[in-house]
Amino acid sequence: MGLWWKYPAGMELDASVLSSVVERALGATGLELTGWSAEPIFAGDGQGLGVFRVTGRARVADETRAWSVILKVLPAGAPGLASAWSHPVREALAYETGLLDALPAGLDAPRCLGHSEHSGRHHLWLEDLGPDETVWTVSDYGRAARRLGCFNGAYLAGRSLPAEGWLSDDWLRSWLAEGAAAVEELLRYRNHPLVRRTYPPDILDQLLQLWTRRYTLLDALDRLPRVLCHHDAFRRNLFLQSGRLVAVDWAFLGPGPLGAELGPLVTASVAFLAVERERWDELEETVGNGYLQGLRDAGWNGPPAQPRFGFAASSALRYGPGVVRLVLPTLLDDTAHAHTEALLGIPFDTIVDLWADVNAKQMQLADEAFTLLPIVG
Repeated sequence: MGLWWKYPAGMELDASVLSSVVERALGATGLELTGWSAEPIFAGDGQGLGVFRVTGRARVADETRAWSVILKVLPAGAPGLASAWSHPVREALAYETGLLDALPAGLDAPRCLGHSEHSGRHHLWLEDLGPDETVWTVSDYGRAARRLGCFNGAYLAGRSLPAEGWLSDDWLRSWLAEGAAAVEELLRYRNHPLVRRTYPPDILDQLLQLWTRRYTLLDALDRLPRVLCHHDAFRRNLFLQSGRLVAVDWAFLGPGPLGAELGPLVTASVAFLAVERERWDELEETVGNGYLQGLRDAGWNGPPAQPRFGFAASSALRYGPGVVRLVLPTLLDDTAHAHTEALLGIPFDTIVDLWADVNAKQMQLADEAFTLLPIVG
């Protein structure tokens, strides 16, 4: 069984498990841990129980070496379909089956160093990519988009889509279905001061019209070529290192429509303040061109309107009506404002303005998506 050590948030770790993880990280055997500590990584509102950087020192033969690994703590399971948008152990399964070890060119995942279970929790041990405080240029986003295009394009050029039952299936429909009640509730609070600022009357009307017509866009997205998607590839989940793009947090992994990968890359990156709102149009154009080039690199020569529609329709639905269930409770609950300020690092009043801008942009994308419908079929 080994020695159990207390850990942040009341968790415990088995010293023998930690030793085997560190052995893999250092590429050494027979080491002795001489000390370790852990700190939480506050990376967003994910579906797990916590992400921690665990660091320490180990004696290997006559040498003392420093080490650092990442620990993701996941619940054992949750009710509902394993193929729904959220399945807590999906990332662990993706590593265990080797799917993330054999990704097509363009996108990599951190190396898995171990997977263990204790007290109804999964401990997923991963390579530490290091703190990433680099401010990406718009060109960096274009390079990331090109690699995502290569990754997605491989499934349009002969590579078979994986079909495991735990992969997300119809991610966007599943995401929207969970938020239906919140969209209906939005009307009740349309005159609340913060709600009215976030959803001005004209934007609210457009959002409700989009919600009413959502199946028109969803059905059209279903007709697009299907590719394997990360489904959450935005700045906080991406690392550009030595010419390669590495994505973390594969919890949403599954098939999706061509172009949908760009929704998070553009919209979530702006919403999480990685790119200034004033550069949204430049970002969108650069990312779109980079993604199309990546598709071409992979051998796909289809019409550019398809990935453009995939981006516009999926982003509008996901970050328009799809996030009401997250935004509305935060606007109505004063006690939630401080947490949101900590998450984004700006005053809540500024966050409200940011959310209003994001909503307005999603309605523009929805208009574009409906305009593209006759072209994409």
